[in-house]
Amino acid sequence: MVPLLALLKLAACADNASPGANPNSPADPDGTDGGTNPGDGTDGGKGPDGPVGHGSCVVDKEGSAGVAIKGRLLLPESIEDGEIVIGADGYITCVGKDCSSDAAYANATKVTCTDAVVSPGLINSHDHISFANTPPRSHGTERYEHRHDWRKGLRGHTKIKTDGTAPAATVKAAELRFLMSGTTAAASAGGQPGLIRNLDSTAAQLEGLRFKIANSQTFPLKDSSATNFPPTSCASFDTGRDTQATAQKFDGYLPHIAEGIDEATHLEIACQSDAAGDPTHNLLIRQTAVIHGVGLRADDIKKFRDGQTALVWSPRSNVDLYGNTAAVVTYDNLGVQIALGTDWLPSGSMNMSRELKCADDLNKTYFGGHFTDKALWKMVTQNAAFAVGGQYVMGMLKPGFIGDIAVFSAKGLTDYRAVIDSTPTDVMLVLRGGKALYGDADVLASKGLGASDCDALDICGVSKKVCAMDSGTSLADIQASIKDIYPLFACRGETPKNEPSCVPTRGPTASAATASQYSGPTGDDKDGDGVADAQDNCPDVFNPIRPLDGNSQLDTDGDGIGDACDKCPVTSGESCTPPSADDIDGDGAPNGTDNCPEVANADQADADGDGIGDACAPKVVPPVTVTVTDLRDPNSANHPSSGSPVIVKDVYVTGLKTFGSPMGFFAQTGTGANSGLYVAMKAAPTVTVGNKVTVSGTYEELFNVTTISSATVTSNDNGTTLPFAPLVVTTTAVGDNGINAEAYESMLCELDTVTVSNMNPDAPKDYDEFEITDASGGKLRVDDYLYDPLDNTYPVSTAFQKIVGICNFSFTHRKIYPRSAADVVQ
Repeated sequence: MVPLLALLKLAACADNASPGANPNSPADPDGTDGGTNPGDGTDGGKGPDGPVGHGSCVVDKEGSAGVAIKGRLLLPESIEDGEIVIGADGYITCVGKDCSSDAAYANATKVTCTDAVVSPGLINSHDHISFANTPPRSHGTERYEHRHDWRKGLRGHTKIKTDGTAPAATVKAAELRFLMSGTTAAASAGGQPGLIRNLDSTAAQLEGLRFKIANSQTFPLKDSSATNFPPTSCASFDTGRDTQATAQKFDGYLPHIAEGIDEATHLEIACQSDAAGDPTHNLLIRQTAVIHGVGLRADDIKKFRDGQTALVWSPRSNVDLYGNTAAVVTYDNLGVQIALGTDWLPSGSMNMSRELKCADDLNKTYFGGHFTDKALWKMVTQNAAFAVGGQYVMGMLKPGFIGDIAVFSAKGLTDYRAVIDSTPTDVMLVLRGGKALYGDADVLASKGLGASDCDALDICGVSKKVCAMDSGTSLADIQASIKDIYPLFACRGETPKNEPSCVPTRGPTASAATASQYSGPTGDDKDGDGVADAQDNCPDVFNPIRPLDGNSQLDTDGDGIGDACDKCPVTSGESCTPPSADDIDGDGAPNGTDNCPEVANADQADADGDGIGDACAPKVVPPVTVTVTDLRDPNSANHPSSGSPVIVKDVYVTGLKTFGSPMGFFAQTGTGANSGLYVAMKAAPTVTVGNKVTVSGTYEELFNVTTISSATVTSNDNGTTLPFAPLVVTTTAVGDNGINAEAYESMLCELDTVTVSNMNPDAPKDYDEFEITDASGGKLRVDDYLYDPLDNTYPVSTAFQKIVGICNFSFTHRKIYPRSAADVVQ
């Protein structure tokens, strides 16, 4: 179970929020050594260039709920000097030149950023974070033709040994690397709660985002064992492989397809598209974003556009393993969205800054500068949101979208370039749903951002703060977990030690004698693809002859212009009108401002003005009446799916949350197991303890806590006396790992004859919590979440006749929330 408070409270690292700073953190927590030891958990050196000019963010006014940022905004299709407001619920309420009239503005903490750009938080659309305990694996000059070659050591190749069992602290270190580069969400095939959002793991790791969990499918062909390799036909693959119906279950389906450069690789796309005349296994549909997509030809790539399928590009890992990468210029010329992903530590990038660096270098040196700075920025924001299925809720600065924000120093840089050229030093502020997690120390020191008690960390001479304890693990422990693996960051001007190369290199290829050999640009081969300029059908764009290409560079339409640089690669000549990846439905409205980005609607009609075009407005689904037990028990025949509209009748209000954000109340039906839930509201509840109510809203298992959000409440009985007494429990039963802790969560409990066992379990920090024990010998924290005047001023051994409150869980500990002074009886 993950903290309910992570959902219920906006402020982090502050009273009634996160445990905040590490209570065991040393005065100098980063243990810098000038960058000489890449395994110390940090880098710490200032780098050969030292700190560069730095922008400034200043807290002008400390507010009570929400954040308003004034600065240079990187909007979906434009750049504007203005303001963005994030409401108390973590979602954006206003974006514009002046948001002072917005309802959330008055109570928001005001931040002004100069010489900086305000961007959506970056989205890492692909990583294998459970392999974060495996540092980069050097394999010399050896390059591979297919991923099974290095996975299994097949066809005369050397196996690359990796370990995918990273412990929790090491996974958190990997997340922290991402966070420090401005990343707020990732499809990492795993993760831990508390730092970035993990989009393909568990509901708890979504960190409160209203989002359908994505599926990062490593082996859609069910070929992990690499039997029958190399395959000779689609019949070589497992009959239980993923189908189109599999992909349609998700909003974001991310399968690994065509990772390699030989014919066996190309067969994968043939068997997972319509090329084999098998529509059942055609995965190239709207929900899909293909990871890698290297071993493809132009006619294959065209099918991505036809199906609104995206590409997840991991250039560093591709280049390191295969000496080549996806034909991204061809993808772009055919109108396919491209997102960026780090892949993993063994052959990829440590964070999004380094992956952007690789993409940018390839673009300048090998792709003729085809991609603009804006296009590269979209690969880690807007396009990445589409790839993971979050295009309606994340990746853009728009009202109604999640308030995931990264502010980058732009001193000496311009707009999108400030993001592309950034290092962790340049990331001035990172907010996840309006909650500060990382940034310049002087900014986070303001109590208005709720991060003043977070850990100090020197990044290349710039003082930062990082809220590592939001993950339940101290910064010191996170650093210790990677001491002998890989650093936490690198400084400007430095290349992380042993970082996999981003320079395309290949020697002789045993499987194809005519395949190109190359090791970088030369005087007569300016694009470095091993084909001399005089014979190169794309002299400015890298397009080597691959084992799957036969004896020549690809030219699908036979017009003498290679596919890699042909604006119309499947149509002879250059007179066609290329489709735009920024308009995937082709209706003339850019994806970022299109009110139906996946359905053509040139008129952009929106009759109800809700921002969703009439052409794609969701059908109204009538709510289903369920019981609390139906919601709590996933095995119930009436258990609805997350996000479903529901009605729960005749529940009794047991505890009110009337301050902080979001507000709401606890309710339950009786004293049986699994009869309690939380009702989240945007305003203070008007009900009273004892009221019998009907609740309608959206069922969400946020942080594994049964919640009805966006709730409407109807009173059935205004009585103020509950028909049941508090459930008498013991500290052993409902404490950490207690046998009844989960079943009694969100229920009204009573503990009798207890004493204080720890006056301040968070010492030296102080979050107004104290710990109690009873004759059973267990331990349970008492929290002031519902009753703000409660304080931890009771000395150890102070006795209480009883403590009554809501049994719950927050920030790695089971707790009880008294509701008033009457609940704490000495």
